[in-house]
Amino acid sequence: MGRKYLLEWLDILVSVTLNPEKTLVQKITEEQVEFIVRNIRRESASVKSKLKHQVFSLTREKHIRLVVENYHTSLLILLDQVSEQQKNDIFQREDLLQVMDTLQCSLQELISFLETWFTHYLKPDNVIKKRTYFSQIKDQEKILCNLSTDQTALVLRAADELRILKAKSMRHVFRTIVPYLSTPHKKDLSYDSLRVKAYTPEEKDKEATINQLQRMIKKIKEY
Repeated sequence: MGRKYLLEWLDILVSVTLNPEKTLVQKITEEQVEFIVRNIRRESASVKSKLKHQVFSLTREKHIRLVVENYHTSLLILLDQVSEQQKNDIFQREDLLQVMDTLQCSLQELISFLETWFTHYLKPDNVIKKRTYFSQIKDQEKILCNLSTDQTALVLRAADELRILKAKSMRHVFRTIVPYLSTPHKKDLSYDSLRVKAYTPEEKDKEATINQLQRMIKKIKEY
């Protein structure tokens, strides 16, 4: 009897439930979103536990290698599918975006789990390809903002307080937007760090931000 495919639930979620070509994803309710998010986290923890048990129950190295490599490849394929599906406008809905972010993080964690626990059974080339892939995906998603981190923080704070950007909280605004931004001097930004900076601005940063906003006003007037 064959061993159970431990990624079955996650696979169906990605390939069917959250696939706009097979399901009316826009009809998923908020209650269903909450259920899906909870189950992604629960399933991820379950897969880790069952995968360790499955691997450690094997005695022959070639069988262990085959299982580890197959799951590693399957996870990479699922992660690639999620990245492609996220480009669909349907997933701009905030709660569905949360589902995709949670799913992406969980798949990345499972891949890292395999590479930490069973790196001996993985081909070095596959690990390098995965890291390169993650780096490329992350960089593709980022938008370069020609403001400093402090200036960016001021713009986001003002947009939140004037309700130009509406969210549950200012923290939510920063948490949602900042991971997709980089500055000329920093590629990876911390949303909590930026949020703190928004409350302790220096005069030079306030002046520089105002100058940039005035340039925008002038440009808009020209339209």
